[in-house]
Amino acid sequence: LGVLTSLAGRPEAWTSADSPVRLPAAQEKQLAQVNATGAPLPGGLLQEAVARAAEPRPEHTAIVSGDRRISYGELMSRARRIGRRLREVGARPGEPVAVCMERGWEQPVALLGALESGAPWLPLDPGLPADRRDRILETTGVRHVLTRSSMVGRWDWPSGITVLAVDDDAEWADVDDGPLTTVQSPDEPAYVLFTSGSTGVPKGVVVPHRGALNTLVHVIERYGVTERDRAIGLSAMSFDLSIWDMLGTLCAGATLVMPDAGSDRNPGHWLDLVRREGVTTWLGAPALFEIFCEHVERDSEPWVDTLRLLILGGDWIPLSLPERARDIAPDVRFVGLGGNTEASILSCTYDVGVVDPAWPSIPYGTPLPNQTLHVLDAALRPRPVGVPGDLYIGGAGLAVGYWRDPERTERTFLDHPVTGERLYRTGDVARFLPDGNVEFLGREDFQVKLDGHRIELGDIETALRSHPSVGTAVVVALPRQDGELGNQSLAGYVSPAADARPSAEELRDHLAERLPRYMVPAYLLVMEALPLTRHGKVDRSALPRPGAASDGATADAPRTELEGLV
Repeated sequence: LGVLTSLAGRPEAWTSADSPVRLPAAQEKQLAQVNATGAPLPGGLLQEAVARAAEPRPEHTAIVSGDRRISYGELMSRARRIGRRLREVGARPGEPVAVCMERGWEQPVALLGALESGAPWLPLDPGLPADRRDRILETTGVRHVLTRSSMVGRWDWPSGITVLAVDDDAEWADVDDGPLTTVQSPDEPAYVLFTSGSTGVPKGVVVPHRGALNTLVHVIERYGVTERDRAIGLSAMSFDLSIWDMLGTLCAGATLVMPDAGSDRNPGHWLDLVRREGVTTWLGAPALFEIFCEHVERDSEPWVDTLRLLILGGDWIPLSLPERARDIAPDVRFVGLGGNTEASILSCTYDVGVVDPAWPSIPYGTPLPNQTLHVLDAALRPRPVGVPGDLYIGGAGLAVGYWRDPERTERTFLDHPVTGERLYRTGDVARFLPDGNVEFLGREDFQVKLDGHRIELGDIETALRSHPSVGTAVVVALPRQDGELGNQSLAGYVSPAADARPSAEELRDHLAERLPRYMVPAYLLVMEALPLTRHGKVDRSALPRPGAASDGATADAPRTELEGLV
């Protein structure tokens, strides 16, 4: 009666955050228990955690990269020399130091060196188009870049930037490698990572030491990662899962095994590394492990199973993958991860046992220590168990916000009007399951995950429309053809401007000058006109699938064996 009276007397109560209509008591209690994740927060900074792991084992191998083996003692010596020199040339807290180089031992050394200086690091993919690279450098005001000797003179770096080669031993020979005095706090930025933006302008996520260290320490503790482990580092440095590879592994005192540069889609090379180095842990995108499984299944040599821990996320995990993983590694612990760049790498995990064939997907999981998950409606009220809503993340992992973008930060990060908890609105749709796990249902907008990369389709569409021969452009994510959830590749559809008709190859070259490689669609189709709905909008459901017959449409062929599976 009290609820009805309140609703009758206060019309706003129907839609307000403090509505008297509440969840059933049992559900309220369960959701409170799911989010009762409070635990001691790890103290200090990321580089200090690596130093603590290095101190008792200076001779232990920290990094394997090709024929090069870097001990923990050498790692700390190099990182501290870099940090000290960066301070001498003006690096300071809050001002990013860019790390720009291909995969190799220099990457973790460089980012650790940036942290030792007191500055956050900014991963800068050397494969980025010049316009995008220069825009990021200008946006962040970078004055210091760490790279390799072979890249120092590759580009015309903007004026005012000091470029240092990590592998140039002469550069560091006279620099003291002793410990540096701390000049930053755990709440200051550890890194700035740029992700795709819907307006065509990439956005920089600023993550503090405290949030990143909380994630890494609790993953190490939960899954028992120790100095005996050897982790393969497959994630690109511009993808936040690489932070586990290059810092989580080192915080645990384990060994990071780095594939060769240019081996991003070479499962034969990965298999050689797993065999040779006895790799025990693997954290990365599901698509890469699928490729690895396919190679192992076809390989004629005996498989030497050393994998004990497999953590996959950043995209849908196929329901068939846990069984395939256990076919090649029967004792592996298979874990799904969920999270966002804005919430310090990952926020929740799910241990995958027997997969129920009736599941629509692998559950997203439950939150890690000091992190929370919430499924809310438009008025920020909790949704009942089983009812879809907007997914929010809270807790210690939240980013500071977006680099020099207070408006976007205010739109995306908010304080809950009732609880006061700071939350990040992920843009994902999810629901709580009866057992307390969250089930991920997809995106509410046109942002997709592909091979672990979060991509704004509008970013690619903006780049396509900038071509003078393009009138209208739409990009879609193609679903997998094996019935599993998730995206296999991207397809771009354009209609020509006036009498011009660009070729698919011309469009591909145009995009390659403006976007990272992973954002260039595998398929590009030029159509006389794009199908429209009654409301005059592009009818995405009526777009022809690449390879299907379509009047007036031309397309390019798949570039790789994997794209040919679509």
